[in-house]
Amino acid sequence: MINILIADDHYLIRSGLRALLSDEEDMTVVGEATNGTEVRSRLQELSPDVLLLDISMPGPSVASTVQFAQKVCPSLKILILTAYKGESYMRDLIKLGVHGYVLKDEAPESLVRAIRSVAGGDAWLSHSVVEIIADRPAGPIQPDRALTAREQAVLALIAKGYPNGRIAQELGITEGTVKNHVVSLYIKLAIHSRAEAVVRAIEYMHSQPEEGTTG
Repeated sequence: MINILIADDHYLIRSGLRALLSDEEDMTVVGEATNGTEVRSRLQELSPDVLLLDISMPGPSVASTVQFAQKVCPSLKILILTAYKGESYMRDLIKLGVHGYVLKDEAPESLVRAIRSVAGGDAWLSHSVVEIIADRPAGPIQPDRALTAREQAVLALIAKGYPNGRIAQELGITEGTVKNHVVSLYIKLAIHSRAEAVVRAIEYMHSQPEEGTTG
């Protein structure tokens, strides 16, 4: 069972989410919060598995709320759920280590899949989120940090949202070897989370010259 804490200052959003998730046999809403201060107390009281977090609630900033959550609930999966499409917010929160970023105009079934994905240890980013961030690359990879062919293959599968086990199957290597490549990628690309890896993967692939071109 995936225990979920909903954090949003709009009653209609919270009630709609609770109704949506109540239909899922593997999910239960254990609590709600209407501001950043309530989020902190609910996290300590309830120890949920997944936090659905809006970014524009009253109280402490969303960044400080994320950092607090990471300290008090190290195993917590944080899924941003917002209508806000600001690129800087997206990038900053992904760098902080949130596990997913979903826009409120997504279909309800997408949110359910996102919750299952982050609860299982994977990342989930709305397609439009990836497009917005990838359209403004963080910058090229330094020559001394160039990726090997195997690292590029792993990165391409990360971009598809594949977990390590699936990547191992696709490439015919062990899951332990995949983990080693992922660690190397995190170092070379200066990333800190699976969600950030997905974004950087898209950026990296978009920055590569097409086959047969130069430059």
